[in-house]
Amino acid sequence: MNMNYAIHAFVALLFITGSCAVTCSAAESNVSTQGTGVSAPRPSIPVPAGAAYVPTDPAKIEDKSDLCIDCHRRDTPGIFEEWASSAHARVDIGCHYCHAASQAHKDSFLHAGRFYIRLAVPPFVCARCHSDIVKEHLQSNHANALLNLEKISGDHPGYALIEPYGEDGFSECQGCHGSRIQLREDRRPAAETWPNSGAGRINQDKSHGNCAVCHGQHRFSSASARRPEACLRCHDGRGYPEGSIYLRSEHGLTYADEDSRRALDRPGYYCDARQFSAPTCALCHLNGAAKGLNTTHDPALRLDRDLMHPNAPAEEDGDIRRGRMKAVCLQCHGGTAINGYFADADRKLEIFQKEVVGPGLSKYQKALKNATGSKREGLLKEYAAFLAGVKRYRLTLYMGDHGRLER
Repeated sequence: MNMNYAIHAFVALLFITGSCAVTCSAAESNVSTQGTGVSAPRPSIPVPAGAAYVPTDPAKIEDKSDLCIDCHRRDTPGIFEEWASSAHARVDIGCHYCHAASQAHKDSFLHAGRFYIRLAVPPFVCARCHSDIVKEHLQSNHANALLNLEKISGDHPGYALIEPYGEDGFSECQGCHGSRIQLREDRRPAAETWPNSGAGRINQDKSHGNCAVCHGQHRFSSASARRPEACLRCHDGRGYPEGSIYLRSEHGLTYADEDSRRALDRPGYYCDARQFSAPTCALCHLNGAAKGLNTTHDPALRLDRDLMHPNAPAEEDGDIRRGRMKAVCLQCHGGTAINGYFADADRKLEIFQKEVVGPGLSKYQKALKNATGSKREGLLKEYAAFLAGVKRYRLTLYMGDHGRLER
């Protein structure tokens, strides 16, 4: 009798378990189909008039971001996944915290019929949590990339080349330098100026700069900004040889070794020589691991000369800036080698500026003064090639290998 009871109970248990498995499997199948958004339609979230909104997602994030999660997880899963894996998500900083705006903001618009947002997040929003970093960024050439272009006057050696781009507001330069965001009648950014990934973007609140250009739009990643690839997006190509110089240098070859890339996502001083053996752009120009240095968001603070300018002018506090860069070098190199490297580069730079750059600038500026039509166009192409070669020579002196220079 007991045996028959046990058998019946066992069969009943199998039946219940099987039913549950089928039900759960079907439920998971439904969720999976809706999540992909490929074959299943995207249902709207019904909200009765006057009823309180109850988010379907279990995540409870600050402000109204739970509403954002419900829709964007379904409609733009790529954006959601970027954010969900970010440091912001881990500390409960949601979409609304950064994108929220009041109706008084010129670039705000009613989103989803519920609240006002703006697409372009200005640096002052980031400053709520990262105030010191934003202050440094706003002083940098990155944040002022567009303003610096607009300020170039006729006495600049490169003005003849830059002037034609200014006729349409430097629209052909906005991929790196940014542009002034213009709005449509519905207060959304106009297609001519958005999307806008330029570092020196001018926002509607008149602020300049764009933190996302290095850190990523929704992943807000320190590791992304520390990779040379983030810098090479702009610092590469014709007229910007620093990218290719770095990649073929000993520093770039070391970075190419995957084992050298560890600790990119390490918080704080992420790549001192004990943890990270490959010098990246960020290690030399931004990182504060070296003795006496603090992490900075103004890469020019360690450059004693402006090697991008045809005249390579020295900075007033050049000795201090050179000392900062040498402190970085000392993490991997001896003092004698460092001092010798810079002394040799300085000596060759002085000769090059005197014997090649000076006479070349004088020649082309004199020829361009009276040239018109096709003759002027031809001269401008020659002049552009000359300035690009000059820049490559100078940067190779300080970034590449001595003995591999192009005249």
